[in-house]
Amino acid sequence: SFSIFFGLFFFFTLVLYRDFLYTYRMQLENFLPYYNYQNQILYYLSGDKKFDIEAPMNLRFLGLIVQFLIFKILPCVKLTNIKADLDENFICATFSNALMNYLSLTAFLSLIFVYCYKKLRLNLAISFISILLSLIFFNYLEAFTLDRISVFYLLIVMFFLDNRLVAVSLIFFSCLVNEKILIVLGIYFFINAIIFSNKYFLAYFLTSIISTLILILIFFIYAYILDYGYFGKDNPGSIYNTAFSEGLNRIKNILLSPKGISNSLLPIIFTMSPYIYIFLKKNDKKRSIEIIIPISLIFLGIGGGTSNVGRYVMYSIPIWLPLMATIIYEILNKLRKN
Repeated sequence: SFSIFFGLFFFFTLVLYRDFLYTYRMQLENFLPYYNYQNQILYYLSGDKKFDIEAPMNLRFLGLIVQFLIFKILPCVKLTNIKADLDENFICATFSNALMNYLSLTAFLSLIFVYCYKKLRLNLAISFISILLSLIFFNYLEAFTLDRISVFYLLIVMFFLDNRLVAVSLIFFSCLVNEKILIVLGIYFFINAIIFSNKYFLAYFLTSIISTLILILIFFIYAYILDYGYFGKDNPGSIYNTAFSEGLNRIKNILLSPKGISNSLLPIIFTMSPYIYIFLKKNDKKRSIEIIIPISLIFLGIGGGTSNVGRYVMYSIPIWLPLMATIIYEILNKLRKN
């Protein structure tokens, strides 16, 4: 399994390098608005609070530490013909963030194949379809933030579910990665341990609860006990402070605004479609209950905004993508026979 993974990882990293170059240049030229996670590197270097990306973003430690290690260890590659006049540390911090996101993509593509082929025992065709689908749906994840590395971490958890010690450790430390993957894992383990009464998943479910409580505790201590606050705390109109007053409108705008339809509604349909299909077409409808995972992620839009819901639901990719790949294979196989 590991030899296949590293072989594919080397191949994808070599072949898809232009994805990294495009992302890196877009970040430097600020071609699209994005949240500057690379600024946290500058904060670690200088201690200047103006670079701190604030909570909850600065509490997603895994990605922040990985990009900082890349900054410290690897030589910085600088692009030519950059229009903006930028500080060297900012350029290299951006390089580190872009490289981390690129390697997260190629690592995910490699591991999803091994996961489907070796762990789920799906055939080669379905495993290759899973790679193609990953390339498509990763476009809905931010290439500039910590989305990719978080979803890759979630896939690692899924990969090691047959190893109790490794899986429990990974789930426990999810509180240092991203709150969204704990939502995905918590609901997934609840479905299996409680609804389906599969005792094997009970320890995983309990560990996900403990990890979630630790994550909440970390945020509470940082934001309130230490009084460092959170993003937009002092602004009454900030996106987090208006979550209760404007949250339902943000969800409603998924259906009513062009931005909501393109950025959120279509990804929601994609994530829910495998479960709708098996509910309507398959004799075994039990697994369709997993549809509550992407549905639950929709409600993060209350605090995150309408246009971000598509990103949020795509955090569940490792859960439903093998199912979608299997459905597509079966449909194509039927068409071929007909």
